[in-house]
Amino acid sequence: MQLITPDLDDFMEPTDVSGHVFSPNNFRNETLEWIKNRNNKSGCRIPCLMETDLRILPGTLAVWAGVNGHGKSALVQQFCLWWADGKYTDKKEKVLFWSPEMAVHVQIERMVKQALGVGEPTAKAASYVMDYLEGKVYIYGKEEHVRANEIIALSRWASANDFTHLVIDSLMMVDLQTDQANLNLGQKNFVRMLKEAARTTGLHIHLVAHMRKGENEHKMPDKMDIKGSGEISDLADYAFTIWKRLKKQEKLRDNPDDEEWLRKSDGALNCIKNRYDPEHPSIPLWFSGKPFSFKQGRRAPVPQLIEPSSKELESGYIP
Repeated sequence: MQLITPDLDDFMEPTDVSGHVFSPNNFRNETLEWIKNRNNKSGCRIPCLMETDLRILPGTLAVWAGVNGHGKSALVQQFCLWWADGKYTDKKEKVLFWSPEMAVHVQIERMVKQALGVGEPTAKAASYVMDYLEGKVYIYGKEEHVRANEIIALSRWASANDFTHLVIDSLMMVDLQTDQANLNLGQKNFVRMLKEAARTTGLHIHLVAHMRKGENEHKMPDKMDIKGSGEISDLADYAFTIWKRLKKQEKLRDNPDDEEWLRKSDGALNCIKNRYDPEHPSIPLWFSGKPFSFKQGRRAPVPQLIEPSSKELESGYIP
């Protein structure tokens, strides 16, 4: 066998690098704006849960991963509703959802439940919430697989129309136009495109991803459990896992008054990647049931975006 070291210069495509070399002063404005935002503690804090200094900065990609049924979509939607109302952030945000895994009217009903903190709102109350969210929350209405390049185009359109958040729920529903053998590469390329879109548009982009269903769902997952390409969390600026403590459900099913298990949280939100800060909190979660929302303690009240005392809801608030 012969060892060969051919001259490959003639096979290299010509590349002009001179136009891509800059001094730090070329990025003066962007750098000073970034430092100002960091020092002013701008960005979106985690709503409704245990206080943490973690903030999700604009122009970044956040991945939210969890096993099917553990509440990842509900959690991201709850957070975005609070941000859209100017809570836990330094300004009011404007959110665009793409969630083809559920029908649009079902998603809106869940928003209504979360906003009111009730499980069975009346039609009158739901109508009030929809009016309240007008100008703050929107839904991209395609209920089928959308191609990756369409999602990128959607991010540019959203930025041009004053949106600040784009939620993609989920990665599995994006048509990567690749076969199963190249799926991981397709996911890696798409996540790289999303990260670049967040950086260039200034959007908060949220990508919901599934976890591999392992042998033991009682085990708290980490970034290696995210389904698909291992680069998904590596490329993201932030990565979170949402985990439900299924063993608690099993124990309370047998003994509903077991105080030891009642004291334990229903699950946890774990920050497994934070590119811009050493803060990597693990936040206990308590699920509030029918409102499809999460709260900060066993006896904590169910979060309410709209207080039930509002005069507009005195009649017909709860059936």
